[in-house]
Amino acid sequence: MFGLKKKQSVVDDQGQPKVALHKDALQDRHIDELIGICRGISADHQIVTEEGKFLLKWMQDHREYANQYPFDILYIRLSEMLEDDILDPDEQKELLETIKDFTGESKTDINLPNKSTSLPLTMPEPMLFIEGSSFVFTGVFTVGTRKRCEELVVEQGGQMHKTIKKDTDYLVIGDIGSDSWVHSTHGRKIEKALENIKKGHKIEIISEHHWIKHL
Repeated sequence: MFGLKKKQSVVDDQGQPKVALHKDALQDRHIDELIGICRGISADHQIVTEEGKFLLKWMQDHREYANQYPFDILYIRLSEMLEDDILDPDEQKELLETIKDFTGESKTDINLPNKSTSLPLTMPEPMLFIEGSSFVFTGVFTVGTRKRCEELVVEQGGQMHKTIKKDTDYLVIGDIGSDSWVHSTHGRKIEKALENIKKGHKIEIISEHHWIKHL
């Protein structure tokens, strides 16, 4: 009939809802923006408190993407770190590692393994006893900040070491981003553990996943 406008299609040529496609495109744009911000604040290889606060504020303004990787882990991690309104040196270092893993800027070597599952873990996986045992943590963890992971060990009667010692029982490697382990601080911890094992010291090298099963 004359005077009637043609109804616009709500699907594209492939039959996909246009609204959904628009939402996906918007989400991708904001995730790309997040990665861009992360690359910007980590460009000088250090992250100070004010930069952390800026990043947290941006994520708080975009909470609708809170369930999307890498938004989800990064938001929780940074919120925990800034509970006391400051990033201490250990938190700054851990946040930098996390961001460089997310943005793909970690140093890599194509001849090296690139996942924690291919690292020199103790096999078969050992029995793990937290109470009365000593731990060293390295890498980036999915369950929370390294500080929070250390607190969980202490709460269950374990002890924490900052570095590998002769009486260290377990070295726990975080499950996020292990592609640069040989050239990083947590890589040196692994190498130190292997050196001690060769000297006859009993140190179990385990994944975060294995450790979590025994909490």
